[in-house]
Amino acid sequence: MTTMRSKTPVLAAAISGMALLAAGCGTVSSGHGAAALTAPAPSARASSAAASASCAGSAANSAPLQVPALDAVQFVSARQGWVAGAGHVLATSDGGHTWTTQYSGPDALDQVDFVDAQHGWAAGVASLLRTTNGGATWTVMQDPCGSIRSVHFVTPDVGYAVAGGSQIRTDGGVPAPAVGGQLLTTTDGGQHWTAVSGAPAQVQTACFTSTASGFLGTPGKIWRTSDGGQHWSLAFSEPAASGAVHPGPDTTVLQCAGNSAAWVLFLGQGAALGHSPYLAYALQNAHTARPLFEEAYIESAARPQVHAPDGPGSYPGPFSAISPDAAVFVGFDPAVGYGAAAVMTVTGSSLSRQGDVSGISQAYGVAFVSDTQGWVVGENARTGEYSIDATADGGHTWTRQYQMR
Repeated sequence: MTTMRSKTPVLAAAISGMALLAAGCGTVSSGHGAAALTAPAPSARASSAAASASCAGSAANSAPLQVPALDAVQFVSARQGWVAGAGHVLATSDGGHTWTTQYSGPDALDQVDFVDAQHGWAAGVASLLRTTNGGATWTVMQDPCGSIRSVHFVTPDVGYAVAGGSQIRTDGGVPAPAVGGQLLTTTDGGQHWTAVSGAPAQVQTACFTSTASGFLGTPGKIWRTSDGGQHWSLAFSEPAASGAVHPGPDTTVLQCAGNSAAWVLFLGQGAALGHSPYLAYALQNAHTARPLFEEAYIESAARPQVHAPDGPGSYPGPFSAISPDAAVFVGFDPAVGYGAAAVMTVTGSSLSRQGDVSGISQAYGVAFVSDTQGWVVGENARTGEYSIDATADGGHTWTRQYQMR
């Protein structure tokens, strides 16, 4: 059986994050001693002794997470985009016809987040990089505690992050702690972080469409704020599951699609017979949620009252929110040869299975800028190569743009 990419279980990293929060590190400063990098160049790092002192010894005990060579992708237009991975940031300004290396170094980067063509961040294992010139240079935002799991910025200065926690899930495309996560915010581009005191506990993922409006995921629940996180209201709770079939609440992965809309993937626990439970929803008008699809074996048995169509693959995968009415999900079928990355598009109330991403066994990241144009990064398990593939027809056909080992 083909195994899924996994950065979990990572007990030492979990201990690091929990120790940070327990030590009262509610305000995290990551801007001191930052170094500007002219790509491609390795990052400047604080000494391990300094990191250990700042984190009460927890950083020294952290086990490294496994990050693929190409792991995350984002486009801000049909021409300009970035891909991040283990030791790499790649960029294109012509829709992916050519890719250039903007960063090469030791940082294991599993997320890239740009608010426009100039301002962006690349986050990863104990790493946070920032650029203000489209990636021509990157600044290392020192975070000796190494606690940030994911970031979501809404302006060049204002952003939010999920930090700490344990049992990190990556199979929804965004690193999400199953337990113990906390919401942080910054007003200086990530140099300093403070805890959002009004946020619910056990934060797993978060997204914002403005400095005021956003959604937050906790185990099996979706919350909404309209005042920058000072107050939160419960927008939706996942239907209850049979404890005997599917114990415990799911991990909630979400992406915003306007001030009152979000796309949600609930990741269940456990796997059996080539299946791992998941359930997808579209949230509109801030509180109206409709089920999209589900994993057909474990999930359908856990929540028979949902009655959702089969999802794209027996395992979950990354997804891309295009608008309140459109999104693309890429699943994973480990039982198909070396694995297959199955594509499903959602447009309004219609689901369309588009086939598989040719040449990719498992997708790690996906970005669509329209119903037709998008990119997927992933791995070919047979050849051991990582690649960037593009489509111009909504996922029916794919073109290889870049590959590496």
